Amino acid sequence: MGVRAGIPEPIAQVSPAGPRVRGVCPTDLDLLMSQLLPDLPGYVNRTIQRSSQDYVPRFVILAGRPEFQPLPQGPGVNHPPVSRLPGDLEIEGSNPAIAQVFFTTLERHYTATQSIEYQQYHWLFLSQTDEGWRVNQMFSRTAYPEGAIPTPPRDSSESEMAQAVRLWLRDCRYRG
Repeated sequence: MGVRAGIPEPIAQVSPAGPRVRGVCPTDLDLLMSQLLPDLPGYVNRTIQRSSQDYVPRFVILAGRPEFQPLPQGPGVNHPPVSRLPGDLEIEGSNPAIAQVFFTTLERHYTATQSIEYQQYHWLFLSQTDEGWRVNQMFSRTAYPEGAIPTPPRDSSESEMAQAVRLWLRDCRYRG
């Protein structure tokens, strides 16, 4: 390290492997989710702030409680392998190559006079590709405080939450 006019020169950051290469994300869904969920609130909060032109007083506090057991397929029977939502909407998760995972987030919304905490329930469908995990589809429900009945499932595939999962998966693929 040299010194020029009393200012140290920056140390060059050289990777011994050369240019940045794709990292390896876990192929095991349990391990993937155990790494994703602790990071997810930060990713979602940044996505929320970037997607809004105005200040949005809403934050994800934590994400957790993953469940990997798929919902029953069909009317109480697993044949034919089709999962359905209200209104008989067939979901992409009916393909056995698509993994289903359920997780919960705790969120806080600030109004002018108070803060309101609520839970979101997410049903995420992922598929494993040569490039790594990809989000296929996502549905979410909201449960407001004081034991209210959760909202009906809504397609949240383009929500800030789904975008944050996509960003995390991208970053996971390119760590190294």
